[in-house]
Amino acid sequence: MKIAVLGAGAMGSVYGARLLASGADVTLLDVNEDHIAAVRENGLQVALDDQTLHLNIPIQRPEEFAGPVDLILLFTKTFHTEAALKSVQPLLKTTPVMSLQNGIGNVERLAQLTSMDRIIIGTTMTPADMIAPGKVASHGAATTQFYAADGQHRPILDEIARTLCAAGIEASLDANIQAAIWHKAAFNCAVNGLCALSDGTPGSVGHSAYGRALAVQVAQEVVNVAHASGVAADFDVVRGTMQHAFDNHHFHEPSMLQDRKAGRRTEIDALNGAVAAMGARLNVSVNANMLIMQLVHLFEDTHTWRNARATTHSRQPEQDANIS
Repeated sequence: MKIAVLGAGAMGSVYGARLLASGADVTLLDVNEDHIAAVRENGLQVALDDQTLHLNIPIQRPEEFAGPVDLILLFTKTFHTEAALKSVQPLLKTTPVMSLQNGIGNVERLAQLTSMDRIIIGTTMTPADMIAPGKVASHGAATTQFYAADGQHRPILDEIARTLCAAGIEASLDANIQAAIWHKAAFNCAVNGLCALSDGTPGSVGHSAYGRALAVQVAQEVVNVAHASGVAADFDVVRGTMQHAFDNHHFHEPSMLQDRKAGRRTEIDALNGAVAAMGARLNVSVNANMLIMQLVHLFEDTHTWRNARATTHSRQPEQDANIS
């Protein structure tokens, strides 16, 4: 298959590298100039459990890419979806788009820009870390579930599954993909949110009795909202996934933690924020998700405020010293 990976951060680079190494024709599309320059100059380095890949892989800005390709594999942050797809808009007339993004509401975002019969929606539990421009890592099993957004089976779904499996990514078609997406969202709302707030990792959250209890509370709220919206999510599945992360992804830094530490905008509004909003509409208690959303936004606002203050005001030690 010819595949364009739109959004070649940690996860997109890991998938792109695995696919290229297995024989797929892959082009990475991204707007991070440092990452683009590093990959062009030194290739892409991907540290896996059993090997480190050094690959010469094509990478360019999306608006420079003409295609054609058989599939657009979408890994951008949810708030970049519209801009990213518009940057490759000529391809959308004929090319399926497969979203493996975090969060809730991805189908609705994609449907504003392309036809429902070309939207493939899925989820992945593959860990991925950006080490430096041109260097990523993934330690742990690579898994993906997906299906057509309109529920109709098409031959390309089988072709994608075969291609991913050949790349060492355990891929499966799941006609009940909405439940799987809510399972992943519940996991992310709990584990990613708590890691972002505690400067922790799945290992540290799982090690803490407080962390485990909060994770359960957050995830249960998400499952309750899923049920109220008509999706048959299973809390036991989420609990099992969280325990697996606690036991096996000890030092993985989730993307929300990476973004928060770097002062970047997080995907909190597509996760805990989306759950909080839906819970309010459906009259479902979402207090824990609401609090996590508010606290993560507080971190973002504090970073913005500090940057603005640093550029517009000089520090006044004699005044600060009088503040108790």
